[in-house]
Amino acid sequence: MTSDSITTLLDRNRRFAEQFKARNLPIRPRLSTIILTCLDSRVDPTHIFGLGLGDALVIRNAGGRITPEVMRDLAILGVLAANMPGPSAMQPELIVMHHTDCGMCRLANAAIQRQVAERLGVGVDEAKAMAIIDPTASVQHDIEQLRQTPETPDQLIVSGFVYDVKNGTINQVAPPAPLRSSTGRPANGTSPAMLPG
Repeated sequence: MTSDSITTLLDRNRRFAEQFKARNLPIRPRLSTIILTCLDSRVDPTHIFGLGLGDALVIRNAGGRITPEVMRDLAILGVLAANMPGPSAMQPELIVMHHTDCGMCRLANAAIQRQVAERLGVGVDEAKAMAIIDPTASVQHDIEQLRQTPETPDQLIVSGFVYDVKNGTINQVAPPAPLRSSTGRPANGTSPAMLPG
């Protein structure tokens, strides 16, 4: 038995496949860009940035947060990108984009924190840290977390944005900059030991 939602999606895919002309797209995205954002259905980078197939890599999770899984993906992508031969080699740029009215704001509620902590098998403080109360602050926090993570490529260019779900606009809250200088220090000039935990 197929649900109505799956039937709708399969019908849409059939129409998509009938007009498919992208069979020769290269693996390297045209824009050399990775977009990390929330899985919220209102926050679709394809529409927000007018992306086509092959334009960018997209990573989505609850809140668009920097998690161990995201850092693992970035480390792998960094190695793969550095080893693409010839003109396929790329220097990826990362966009961290959170948004207004994020469902993760509900994690400010102590009861929900306890439920999430229990479901994930983590401490309440860890669940509380996932909350997005101020998306500007959470973007800046996550970029700082990336700077303190040695597994991420030093020269990864990172920028931060907040998407407004009420009017479709994005606001830049962190301009594009490499994570770390060639010396391995954070690009903002502070040493890793001085950064907040």
